[in-house]
Amino acid sequence: MVLFTIPACNKVSNEIYQNVAIEEIINLAQEKRKSICLILFNDSSTIFSSYLNNMDKGILTNSDRVIFNIINVALPENKWYTQWLGADNHVITCVFSSSGVLLATITGASTYSFECINKSLNGDLSCNQFGFTPLFNMSENANKIDILNKILFCKLQYDKGMDIESDINNTLDIVQYPYNIYLKSLNLQKYKNEKEAIYLAKQLLTFDDIPYLRIYSDIFENAKYIVDNQYNPDNEAKLFIKPKEIILNNCIINQPEMLKIELFNKGNSLLNIKNIDLGCNCVRLIDTQTSFIINPNDSITLHLEFKSDKKGKIEREILFVSNAINSLEPVKIKAFVE
Repeated sequence: MVLFTIPACNKVSNEIYQNVAIEEIINLAQEKRKSICLILFNDSSTIFSSYLNNMDKGILTNSDRVIFNIINVALPENKWYTQWLGADNHVITCVFSSSGVLLATITGASTYSFECINKSLNGDLSCNQFGFTPLFNMSENANKIDILNKILFCKLQYDKGMDIESDINNTLDIVQYPYNIYLKSLNLQKYKNEKEAIYLAKQLLTFDDIPYLRIYSDIFENAKYIVDNQYNPDNEAKLFIKPKEIILNNCIINQPEMLKIELFNKGNSLLNIKNIDLGCNCVRLIDTQTSFIINPNDSITLHLEFKSDKKGKIEREILFVSNAINSLEPVKIKAFVE
């Protein structure tokens, strides 16, 4: 358990931990009778520095009554947080009561984000879901915070070796998304109900849109082992892209820049490029095709055009969706337009 403090401008030292397991933090909060703020961030996020700066300014009131746990969701052991929430915003603050009940999920590092965090910590839940738009859909009468509490309970119980069949089924009656489907498939597999576990694992593999692939790619990979216990990833197609980052210096506004991206299949099966998400209208695919088949140990070259109608630094991402074991691969574009 790692503890450090950030003295805020009001001279109160915040009690801050890093990447501590949620069970430990809940136990600590119960012992100290303090609320919890889980601060989830991706290590590539620049917004997180703004968040820390605002904390340093003392924007959070009554922070001496709060335990902070900073979670880097880019770490493999922490990916489950975004999978549970169904959201991967740059920064998400999850506010819990001292008994470990989720009260709020608030995104961002703005002044209003912190206002909502303060309100939630003080029992005012009027903006307790500010900016929070998870991938799952629910009826208007259903409460997202309530269902997240129930699914978190299932996760913690499963980790303790408990049978969660009844509780997880109750959540699936309200909402079905990859994380609670996956928890049920693991529970079924644990208790030797292989047939239904395989059925659910196949259902998981139907969530193949880009937003789901961003968050649940490792769950989908694990689902393949449930479907086929002889599954061998070495038999899959493997996408290798060159270059992974394109830097364009001295671009002229409204003048096209020609780009080339090479796609290699370094696997042992046919590679099917299902979709290419260009990210913005400043990037255009010269080829009329948007899907391609690449044989093992073969490659293709794509020709693209970059043209911006705005000046300044522009950063975009092209996403390649395929049947490869690495089913979602990005190429970053950094352009400096004059």
